[in-house]
Order: sequence, then structure tokens, then C-alpha cells
Amino acid sequence: MKSIGFIGAGRLGTAFGLYLMRREIQVAGYYSRTYAHAKDAADLLGGEVQAFCTLEELLERSDWVAIAANDGAIAQIAETIAGSEAHIKGKVVFHMSGAATSALLAPLANKGALVASLHPLQSFADGISGARAMEEAVFGVEGDNEAVVCLSKWVKNLGHTYFVLDAEYKPLYHAAASVASNSLAGVIGYAVELMMKTGMDEEKSLSALSPLIKTTVCNVLDKGAARALTGPVVRGDVGTVAMHLQALDKMNPELVSFYKELGKLTLATAKREQLRDGNVICQLNKLLE
Repeated sequence: MKSIGFIGAGRLGTAFGLYLMRREIQVAGYYSRTYAHAKDAADLLGGEVQAFCTLEELLERSDWVAIAANDGAIAQIAETIAGSEAHIKGKVVFHMSGAATSALLAPLANKGALVASLHPLQSFADGISGARAMEEAVFGVEGDNEAVVCLSKWVKNLGHTYFVLDAEYKPLYHAAASVASNSLAGVIGYAVELMMKTGMDEEKSLSALSPLIKTTVCNVLDKGAARALTGPVVRGDVGTVAMHLQALDKMNPELVSFYKELGKLTLATAKREQLRDGNVICQLNKLLE
């Protein structure tokens, strides 16, 4: 691969392109439905990276093609490429969706392209911070055999860990990634909301919780989720859980249901490792119903 072109100039495409440029991989440029978005991405990368006016122009100038568009647009992009006059036979074409499979690129495979999906397990808030985050990403690779071999070697040469996925497991894989990232952010947001009920503003609430959050994540990574658990549920402290529920109900009953669902999840995790007292488990289950 001499150069790579990006279809889609959002956070992921921009972050990956900037990361590759820093690794001295030639980025041909960007194509987007909105030319201004493609130009913004190209300008951010600088050098000879171009913003292409047409999809055909990008395809002709790129040895490999990365589709970094929204999931709902991938199939239509594949159809458009397949219906164009651009030469794609033998080129690696991959999309970067976490949930969708390379089956969306079947029209391109029928024209001789090597198709796959390549997904970085990372969160991208914007292009610049996303390029830094990409440094530590683990990649999931799925697709036809030849494309998977090419991408796996490429990712390994870039210094990353990767694993090859069967197509049937892509949605489950992406669900796990979404829970680990998006749901975690949601839980932290809920904790901040509770802390703000004590009278602190959002900034102070997040600042106060920050060391606890960081230590917990480090413990989970070091020991595993079950062994990293602390707190009233894993201790079997029924009285404290009841106290939490009473306080939440008094402040805002709408906050109770989420606490209960999180408590059930914590209890299920704790039972696998630490919580052995059947009577305590029954009491906690009753409280959290």
C-alpha cells in the first residue's frame, strides 16, 4: 500500500488519517458528501493531502480505501463505487464500522476488490485527541481472507495488537465496546448527577470523583472486574444499600430505578467472586427489585 484515501471526514476518519500521517503513511486525501468537511480534514493533516471533489478522483488516487462514514451510509457508498468507472480490482477497501460486517462491501468484492472491516477499539472525541488515542488502540479485523491477511500485517507493523473476528460476532463485539465506553460514561454522568445533589457544581463533582474513577479503572484492569469490586453490595451491607435507596427516593424517585439496575449488575458480578452468603444475597435481591 502506497497511499490510503478516506471516504468520510468525521472524527474517526480525521483521527486515523492524522495518526497515519504521523507514522509516515501516505494519506491521499478525503472525500465527503460536504466538500468543506473534506477540506477541513485535509487542511488538518497538511502536506499533500487533498480534499477530493468526486469519489472517482479519490478512488483513482488511492491504493487502499478506508470508508469512515456512518454505518447507514456504507452500503450506498459501496453501491456507488461499484457503479463507477474507477479501477478497484485488487485494492483493499475496508470500512471502519464496529457493528457492521464486510458483507456491506459485497458489490466491491464482486468487482475484484479485497474487502474487510477494520475497527479500532478506542473513543474519538475529535481528530487531534483521537489521533493520540489511536496510539493505544487494539484493532478488530473481519473480512475476506486476503484482505484480512493484508490488514493484519499492516496493523501489526504499525505496532498494534489485533484480533480476527468472525462476521457473526461483530454485533456482539461492538455491544461490548459500547458498554465499556458509552455506558461507562453514562454511569459516571449519573454519579456526577448524584454528587451535584449535595450542592456541588458539575465541575467540582467530577473533580471529586475523578481519583476514585481512575483507581477503580486501574483496579479492574489489574485484577478483573469481580476482584476489583468494593462497596456495600460486595460487602453484603444491606443497611447501607437501603439507606441509599431511601435518600434517592426522597430526593428524586426517578433516580431510584437506575441505581437498582446498577446494583443488580454489581451483585451479579460480586456473586461470581466474593459474595457467598445466600441470606444476604436474598436480602439484596429483594431491595433491588
